[in-house]
Amino acid sequence: MKKILKVLIIDKLHDSFEFHFSNNKIEYTYAFDWKDSKIINQIQKFDGLILRSRFAIDENFLKHTDKLLFVARVGSGTDGIDKKLLQQKNIKLLTAPEGNRNAVTEHTLGLIFSILNNFKKSQNDLDNFEWNREANRGTELTGKTVGIIGYGNVGRLLSKKLYYLGCKVLAYDKRNKKQDDFAKLVSLEELQEKAQIVSIHIPLDDDIDGKEGETGNFHFANEIFFKKFKNSIFFFNTSRGEIVDTKALLKYLKNGKIKGAGLDVLENEKLSTFTDVQKEQFEQLVAMQNVVLTPHVAGWTFESYENLNKVLGQKINEFVEDYLLH
Repeated sequence: MKKILKVLIIDKLHDSFEFHFSNNKIEYTYAFDWKDSKIINQIQKFDGLILRSRFAIDENFLKHTDKLLFVARVGSGTDGIDKKLLQQKNIKLLTAPEGNRNAVTEHTLGLIFSILNNFKKSQNDLDNFEWNREANRGTELTGKTVGIIGYGNVGRLLSKKLYYLGCKVLAYDKRNKKQDDFAKLVSLEELQEKAQIVSIHIPLDDDIDGKEGETGNFHFANEIFFKKFKNSIFFFNTSRGEIVDTKALLKYLKNGKIKGAGLDVLENEKLSTFTDVQKEQFEQLVAMQNVVLTPHVAGWTFESYENLNKVLGQKINEFVEDYLLH
């Protein structure tokens, strides 16, 4: 059994990584500035890999190594990582969803407050030297029924904050059925019947029909999904852009079934690669006074940047201790 594990870090991390990842049984190599070809050529020498999203961890990548014991992603999502293949190869996957859950929940609340209180329209009116009080009358969050789809780290913390803000919270999660004091776990149908505000917190790479797939929740929020809501809703997505069908979202924004939307993520976040359709959809969203967009920064605060290191470092150290012990 090895006494020292060699680990490669291929993405830039918060400067605190040297403290949080400290372990005298691990030898780290910092490869932030390595070319992709060098990483591929050198990966066989390492027992562990730490990254954000620089590489897809798939069959094409893993064919270059048969030594990896773990892959650690500095974040919460696992899209771009073939979890089933890692399991087959007995490679442990470590993530840090606890590290930025507070950041995501606070950002989600920020989007909710901005939409319910017409911040964007108010600012635009004032930019045009217009003082329109009645046209920017807000809607209070307290007393509203909020539906949370996905009741994991973020969903549960968000429900707690909403509960103390005086909301009735309904939560749907097809796997997680653990009840708590802050939300009532319901079916998707009941959520669609009662919710006035809806917030999405599910992974893209979920399973569908019992089979894991990188796009298991692709267009989860589609035409049929929106149509089934009894009430006109405010809609928020701080998970992954591909979960929402932008065409359907625009349709229901235009007909008023969706009264407003806050989106931290888009189906395609590489703006320079937009198709003509994507560019047109983006321009429509930007032009809408009841839509607020942010550039995938919900989990990206100064505090979470370091906290992700703290959480992941602890998990890596625990894995290494357990591995060397057995």
